[in-house]
Amino acid sequence: MSIQIKLEASVIRPGEWLKGMVAWDFDSVPGKIELDVSWKTSGKGTDDLDIVFEEDWTPDAKSGERSFQCQLPRGPISVQGNLISIGWQVDCNSKRLNATITVPFVLSQIEGPVRLSSLIS
Repeated sequence: MSIQIKLEASVIRPGEWLKGMVAWDFDSVPGKIELDVSWKTSGKGTDDLDIVFEEDWTPDAKSGERSFQCQLPRGPISVQGNLISIGWQVDCNSKRLNATITVPFVLSQIEGPVRLSSLIS
């Protein structure tokens, strides 16, 4: 039993399209499959989360594939710091079969997240 997410790219520029494919293979028809694209903060203080894209579908087969795409906002960009980080991710699940996968990606103008420690040194 599994759900897989394959992204076309792991670093996406702000305002561009995130494109990918969800593949599932279960012993029975999974019921509704839900896909979310979101960012979240972690570190000191209160964690925050915002879902920027949601999609769900009900497959009629126990295995299959489905492509997805969404235009990402201009921010917040991915950040890594000692006190706070902002990360982006794609989550997909079948609650009926208790299967979940999370795939992180980077939203940035550069080839990785902005590292706050490098900005202040």
